[in-house]
Amino acid sequence: MENSNVNIKDKSNAKDIILKPNVNMQKLLIAIIVGLIIWFIPAPAGVPIKGWHLLAVFVAVIVGCTIKAFSIGLGAFIGVFLVTALQIVSAKTAFASYSETVIWFIICAFGLSMGVTKTGLDLRLAYSIIKKLGSTTLGAGYTVVLCEMILAILVPANVARSAGIVRPIANSLAKSYGSNVGDGTENKAGSFLSLIGLHANLMGGFFFLTSTEINLLSVTMAAALGVELNLGLWFKMGIVPTLLGLIIIPLVLYVVCKPEVKRLDNVKQMSEEKLAELGPLKKSEKIMIGILVISVALWIFGPNFGLPAVIVAVLALILLMGTGIVDFKEFCGQHEVWDIFIWLGGFMMMSSQLNELGVIPWLSNLVQANIKGMPWMAGLVIVCVVMYYSHYLFASNTVHISTFYPAFLAVLLGIGAPPAISAFLMTSMSVLSSGLTHYGSGQTAAYFGSGYVKQGKWWTAGFAVSFAHLAIWLGVGLLWWKVLGMY
Repeated sequence: MENSNVNIKDKSNAKDIILKPNVNMQKLLIAIIVGLIIWFIPAPAGVPIKGWHLLAVFVAVIVGCTIKAFSIGLGAFIGVFLVTALQIVSAKTAFASYSETVIWFIICAFGLSMGVTKTGLDLRLAYSIIKKLGSTTLGAGYTVVLCEMILAILVPANVARSAGIVRPIANSLAKSYGSNVGDGTENKAGSFLSLIGLHANLMGGFFFLTSTEINLLSVTMAAALGVELNLGLWFKMGIVPTLLGLIIIPLVLYVVCKPEVKRLDNVKQMSEEKLAELGPLKKSEKIMIGILVISVALWIFGPNFGLPAVIVAVLALILLMGTGIVDFKEFCGQHEVWDIFIWLGGFMMMSSQLNELGVIPWLSNLVQANIKGMPWMAGLVIVCVVMYYSHYLFASNTVHISTFYPAFLAVLLGIGAPPAISAFLMTSMSVLSSGLTHYGSGQTAAYFGSGYVKQGKWWTAGFAVSFAHLAIWLGVGLLWWKVLGMY
């Protein structure tokens, strides 16, 4: 009885919590209306009713996240609930994407990011970079580009380079300019440097045939249609448009997402002082460097021994925890990791089901039917534009390119487009278009998860960059391939 009285007393003294709703009802109504309009529009011929209803839910969730009716994590839960409650997909299917290797790759790669940050190695690298090239924020941005280009030669995985290595360097550079997440200083430098890191990663991933598994997948699919692309031809075709993009895209981002801090005064003195405060290389930093070297080496050579990139990331996490650099409970307490896990899994499920339930094949057939008989140049431009902007519907590079690449390439070959150019452009459009949204690929999710760039700014920057990419690849690229005598 005594215990019972104590419990009653405790309950009577409990204070009511302050409720802070995570949903803006007026904006939610807008998202619902958009979804209902699509829902009740008759499904086009060839699109199953479940596929059309899934599109309605998907668009409504995207609109809700974009206008900030709810957070992206809550949006993913809403999407999962609706597609199952409305019996569009089964509960098993709704949660299947949470077992995707790319999601676990990101989670494990965050462990590397934690280790680099916790040991202070990121600050040492950041101040060393600023000392040499960081008198201006734009110069720091080009340094991030250079880091990506060097790593693209060595690490054949975009997610590994972004989430595990370059992202913590970009974040530390931002902090060196006084730009932090959550205190209103994100736009000093952090937003700009995060977007630079992401788009440099995408461009670097396309520069070399071996820089990402997407390139190798596209070469395999092209070979099945009789189009041969080798390492030398790939590099020769891509060197001019890619280098031009690496110069121009940072300038586009500098205009669209202009950093508030343009330059640092006395940068050399400040960097030397900060490096002096850090002192000589610590034991923990040496261990961290060793783990990074092992990870990079296995990312390069591991596939030859049956070790996929995600398993290498798991090994890196084991080494980090085993050496005490990262504690397991500390890792589990990283909210940004699990935030990405929740929303990326939901969006990957919905986008993949758009393909399974016939929406994407319908779109593909629609494009094919309308470009037959066109001059190959006009058809090539149309297909590239559709390939690029269709990425709004996808949360995976692999699914995007696997869905459209074979069908679009076959159509282009059928209208007489140059085989190598067609195959090459289809890959570039898929890889580069990942930056349109915050859910377009694993590396976009990793950079968005840093918190420096809000969703609206991300989408605005991605759309602006898309015009630059299309102008470079369909303008300068085609001129370059003309010079090479490819058509």
